[in-house]
Amino acid sequence: MGESAFLNKAVSLGFGVAKPWGESDRYDFILDSGTRLWRVQVKAAYRTPKDGCYQVRNTGGSQVPYRPDEVDVLVAYIMPRRVWYVIPVADVVGTASINFFPDSRYKRSRFEKYREAWCWLACKTGKTAAQERCSSGGKCPMKESAS
Repeated sequence: MGESAFLNKAVSLGFGVAKPWGESDRYDFILDSGTRLWRVQVKAAYRTPKDGCYQVRNTGGSQVPYRPDEVDVLVAYIMPRRVWYVIPVADVVGTASINFFPDSRYKRSRFEKYREAWCWLACKTGKTAAQERCSSGGKCPMKESAS
């Protein structure tokens, strides 16, 4: 369900999307931003323990964390909240799991800056919005269209 939701979301934002044949690659999709192709791994969280933490694995079947030479972007979908996190794999190197707290006013994930951060995939620089403002003067047209 997470991959189907990703396909729908990415296409609705104007990205081109391709699905590699078979299950031999470490990424689920190739996303075409118009300026570059991104290797995307999609993960989904369906439920949370009582502490409000949603967790996704940053590993494949081998339990080895994804590396930037294999995958460019990890997209996490918190299904019950319909919230997306678009994270550069370089920011989670060596991390086996990632915790998100989308409902908490007190406990914040260090990945909150990537919530609905589709814009950095569309930026010509390919850098994260946290590292450099998008070419649209700091306003994110992708994030605004997602609202």
